[in-house]
Amino acid sequence: MAVDQRFLANAAAPALESVHRHSFASLRPADALDSVTRVFFPHEVVVRSNDKHLDFNHCSASLGDISLNQIAYGADVDVLITQLQRTHFVFVVALTGEAVVEFNQQSWAFRSGDSVLLSPSVRYNFQMGQDHTHLAIGIPCSRLIGSGRPYEAVHNVVERAADAPNGGAASLMGFIEYLCTELHRGSPIFGMQDVVAANENSFLAMIRAALFDREMPVRQAAVLPVFVRRAEQFIARHLKDDIQLSDIVEAAGVPARTLYHGFERFMGHSPMRWLRLRRLESARADIIASDGEISVTALANQYWIGHGGRFANMYREIYGEPPSATLGRARATALRAMTGPKVAQRVQ
Repeated sequence: MAVDQRFLANAAAPALESVHRHSFASLRPADALDSVTRVFFPHEVVVRSNDKHLDFNHCSASLGDISLNQIAYGADVDVLITQLQRTHFVFVVALTGEAVVEFNQQSWAFRSGDSVLLSPSVRYNFQMGQDHTHLAIGIPCSRLIGSGRPYEAVHNVVERAADAPNGGAASLMGFIEYLCTELHRGSPIFGMQDVVAANENSFLAMIRAALFDREMPVRQAAVLPVFVRRAEQFIARHLKDDIQLSDIVEAAGVPARTLYHGFERFMGHSPMRWLRLRRLESARADIIASDGEISVTALANQYWIGHGGRFANMYREIYGEPPSATLGRARATALRAMTGPKVAQRVQ
């Protein structure tokens, strides 16, 4: 894969109406923070180099809703992603140099060719060396997980591509390299909107196939029947209310049997099972957002999941750990994020 700092914004390549390219450079940490935040979401940058200056380069190109960004800070930095319920997944590919990524109380070396999918409900800490460069591909959550809240929790994603059980990670990387090469040279066919749309959809399909669990259905917002969408939206609005199947049926406006078959086909679960999963997802997001300062028993009561023991068993079944483990990790991550001098404030 190309590592030229301007490979996505090649000045010699012809301009394309359907692809927007941009190149930016600065020595100031605040400028770097602003440049990346504009594309993705608020985060923090801590400069570890003695002179506190960067040699920052950010080249980007858009492909429909997908944003491809080659980023180099040119200094030893920590990039802290602590805001939760983010609007985007970000697929990050290491291009050159040394880095380390920490998440879920684990630390991984992040070298050339390694990749990680940043989930919107997980905190990350990147420790990047001066020679490190990476490709960051921003993907709106709604394009990968269908309708519902744009930041809804996802527990069926393999975050490190190296751990993907489905295969296809190598094919995904090959397709990304093809996209970058064509964008670099300003391929004339990328000036055609239908070609851009086809490549965007192919990328989304490949990233789902490579990194999402095949046993969990991928919901497509465009094909959800209206009554399923109405029921799902009703559920999302009433996660902390004592609602029954009859309430969901009334909101959907169809017979219970029709609603049941619609959910089984398009959501992969019955309506009440879907309600429980959404409650668990929301409870997990609350735990992470609390920095570990929340009561599991109180959460179980808020989400009508029964007593603490039943809640813990259901939570473990879905997430592979008890809620107390998530609490401990959230508390530890919050403590780490509070340490060390910050040369750039979090953007609100």
